[in-house]
Amino acid sequence: MSVECAEAPTDDESPILVSGRIPVLDGLRGLAILSVLLWHSVFQVEWHGRILSALPRFGRLSWSGVDLFFVLSGFLIGGILLDVKESPNYFRTFYARRAYRILPIYAVVLVLYGLGRLTILSYAPSFADFWIGRVPWFSYATFTQNLWMAYESSYGPFALIVTWSLAIEEQFYLTVPMVVRRLSRPRLAIVLGCVVLAAPLLRTLLYLNVNHGGFVSYVLTPCRADALSLGVLCALLVRDARLSRLLVARRTILCAVASLLLGVLIWFTYRGYGQYSAPLVTVGYSVLAFFYTCCLLIALTSRGWVRRALSNRPLMGLGGIAYCTYLLHHPIMEACRRLLGPDGGLKTALGSLFGIMITLTVAKLSWLLFEKPLIHRGHAYKY
Repeated sequence: MSVECAEAPTDDESPILVSGRIPVLDGLRGLAILSVLLWHSVFQVEWHGRILSALPRFGRLSWSGVDLFFVLSGFLIGGILLDVKESPNYFRTFYARRAYRILPIYAVVLVLYGLGRLTILSYAPSFADFWIGRVPWFSYATFTQNLWMAYESSYGPFALIVTWSLAIEEQFYLTVPMVVRRLSRPRLAIVLGCVVLAAPLLRTLLYLNVNHGGFVSYVLTPCRADALSLGVLCALLVRDARLSRLLVARRTILCAVASLLLGVLIWFTYRGYGQYSAPLVTVGYSVLAFFYTCCLLIALTSRGWVRRALSNRPLMGLGGIAYCTYLLHHPIMEACRRLLGPDGGLKTALGSLFGIMITLTVAKLSWLLFEKPLIHRGHAYKY
């Protein structure tokens, strides 16, 4: 049910829709995966030619779509936990549903990786980096690969590079249910606020005192916990009737803050700061987290063209298949580029395009035939 067709809230109700299917969140998820796709298909690619070589300058921060995923995860998971924190089946149902959502397709990816390592490696040595890396295989099965990535200062096998963020989210799922269950809402807000403040301090310490501190800060959960915690704080905010009414009434101020943060991000882009650079690691990740938090709140409080734009069917459809798309897109695109022969021009562009088309087709089929039925089965567990 959308906000437009909902009944007017009473004094004790939030004017912001906080439960059920919220279309604008699917739209934001679509924008997040679109940003990541653009990063790996366009802005991270080494192009040749005067015009093409300038492309990466305009999308230096498109990798940050993953930070939008973190904010959305904090909001959605935090909201679920807040709504059911008194349930006797709190932990059992939460982890059962998460397992049905996350583990099956991830297990398929790991099996495909293992088969590729055993077979394709011997026939296609040019793809050896897809299967071989310094990160041990067992870490992917335990969602500890980001810890090993930090230790080795390496993403590991190319085929599993993107799973660092999945490990962060899984580690988040292990901690936040206990915190939400045990703390009152005011104390939870204080703890989350402390995490938001501590994350950039920790990143700064690591950057200054650890080899490859920028990379380490990028992949470790405590260093990225500000985005996740801001998402949970948003879930708290919109469930408070007084604060949510104030948020709706002062949306112009929220838009102004978002514009200011966007200006900072444009400046980072103009200066050419990379994702492991000092400005990004120390404060930039937090700027991104606050910007995407503002985007989330603007989306939740908007009724006009913003809501219509985020609720359009193609964008929502892309958001619906974001998980599988995220897991598969990077190796598929790179494989297509290598098979066509990367030339920094037409072949590279075609390889990226074919890779995206294949990825989206597989992800759609996976959603319809595999993921959606499993999610439905997971919802047999009731709070």
